[in-house]
Amino acid sequence: MRISAVRTVLWGASLLLGQSVLGQSPSKPANHPTPKGSTATELDRLTSSVIGKAGASNRKAIPPKSVARKNYIDGYIFGKMEQDRVPHAPLSSDEEFLRRVSLDLIGRIPQPEQVRAFVADKDPAKRYALVDELTNARVDPAAIPHPSAPFLDRWTYFFGDMFKNAAAEIGVKGRNLFADYIHTALLLDIPYNQVVTEMLTASARSNWQSGPSGFLARNHADDADGLAINHEDTIEDIAISSSRYFLGINLECIACHDGARHLEKINLWLSRRKRDEFWRQASFFGGVRIYRAFGIGQEFAVREDEHRFDLKYPSVKRVQRYRKDVAPAFLLTGEKPAVGEPRESLRGAYARMLTADPQFARATVNMIWAELMGVGIVDPPFEFDLSRQDPKNPPPAPWTIQPSHPELLDALAKDFAANNYSLRHMMRVITKSSAYQLSSRFGGEWRPEYATYFARRFVRRLPAEQLYDAIAQSTDVFIEFTVSGAGEKVKYMLQTRDPSDLGGKDLEDVRSLVSAFGQSNRDQGEKSLAGTMVQTSALLNSNFIKERVRADKGRLAALMKADPPSSNETVVAELFLATLGRLPEPKEEALALAQLQRYRESGAEDLLWSLLNKTEFLFN
Repeated sequence: MRISAVRTVLWGASLLLGQSVLGQSPSKPANHPTPKGSTATELDRLTSSVIGKAGASNRKAIPPKSVARKNYIDGYIFGKMEQDRVPHAPLSSDEEFLRRVSLDLIGRIPQPEQVRAFVADKDPAKRYALVDELTNARVDPAAIPHPSAPFLDRWTYFFGDMFKNAAAEIGVKGRNLFADYIHTALLLDIPYNQVVTEMLTASARSNWQSGPSGFLARNHADDADGLAINHEDTIEDIAISSSRYFLGINLECIACHDGARHLEKINLWLSRRKRDEFWRQASFFGGVRIYRAFGIGQEFAVREDEHRFDLKYPSVKRVQRYRKDVAPAFLLTGEKPAVGEPRESLRGAYARMLTADPQFARATVNMIWAELMGVGIVDPPFEFDLSRQDPKNPPPAPWTIQPSHPELLDALAKDFAANNYSLRHMMRVITKSSAYQLSSRFGGEWRPEYATYFARRFVRRLPAEQLYDAIAQSTDVFIEFTVSGAGEKVKYMLQTRDPSDLGGKDLEDVRSLVSAFGQSNRDQGEKSLAGTMVQTSALLNSNFIKERVRADKGRLAALMKADPPSSNETVVAELFLATLGRLPEPKEEALALAQLQRYRESGAEDLLWSLLNKTEFLFN
């Protein structure tokens, strides 16, 4: 299929492709703390650009006066806006909400029949019911040995990215077991504090036989020869990862030096911490011995022995340690392991202290909030400054309180703990709030200072995997991916275990596309939502896209070959619903119908191609 240059220009102009916004997406997270508000500022700027190019999906938004406070989140969010006289956007339309919450909770766009049914439903509680339906994680019993549900696929992949679960690091078997462990924990809604405890205290003769041991094995640090494991570097990496993911604190800097004279302009609390305090945190893992089970490869034993943190042992990653005796002490409180009988294991003590500390709940709910709302209440979510959290005890000038809504963050954390640390509960609470359901379109004069109030919905470019799945789903042209080591074939990229499942020469176009859109390699890099001109070129010119908008394939083939034949009106409506989750506006429909009337099949191809390149399709 070849799209004519004339039609490319025609559709690019008439359907408002708006590709320039791809260069305005937020940059990927940095390894070191960044100033508060940077992500909110960038997303706010992006939202202002995108909503002018995103078509008409929000034009049926409910007036602001109709926005009801659905739960305690709304009390804090709208209460603060009311107090400071900050206006807010109206509620999103049904179409906008359906697409948003589907992408956020299950990683997939809704099907045309779902859009029609949801919009036609007159039940005032239908949004609540939809959230419950999307998060109930009903599995397909026919999908043995790996029962699957979109909710589980989406969040297993999310945690796989976060924990950097990669076959290249812990082997295909280890990767699959770790992914299955996360998948099962989500399926059964295992309390998150229990999941974290199991990962921190895991022991195994082989990580290829134990799912939770994958977290510790993944943090192994090779010695200078690349064969042996550097014990001290490994346990320091575990201390850094566990503090980052589970406490929201980035200890990278104080792993090398005291915070003083380094972090005063970045993180007030860390500027007062010393390197030996970090060593005390790391020494909880001094007895962990991680080694290659058979001397080679990526199969690791995770065992407990009598070895302890040896400060004389040379580092291959950091400034060399100096000799000083250290004993385990929890960084946030100074608490030490219990003594006496029965003796408490060091890792057990660390897990107990970490999950019982209020910062664990605060960091976790902030992480989920950031994933669902685009920006954390503390931003970035893994860069808490603990000296700037309490409005009743503010930091010295020029520092300010770090959370945009500190009281809400505390309320979310208490709710999380009171509901047995259920991630699913927290996702439901957030997505059922009116604050989550606000439109991106703001009726009045928007001011940048409104951004930290969550006065409108931030837009975000779809992550690479969601974008691929949206293209496959909207065109109904799928590729089967082979999940290495599992004997499974899957249709959606979010069902794969890591990017290495995209191997093979026949998937070069797929790898090129998701690489351009910032897929994480789960090694040193984070996933990125940054926009580039390479992405624009990939969508406009990619053979991958062109092969999926052919009239003899997938959704288009079904529409073109329907018996009785589908009317042009039906084709246009179905393609808009399948891609953008809404029906076309009158001007869009008129232009599309004229194109199909003149060209029929090639016109339908051009329409689908244009919709896949449309700003509204690329962004949530």
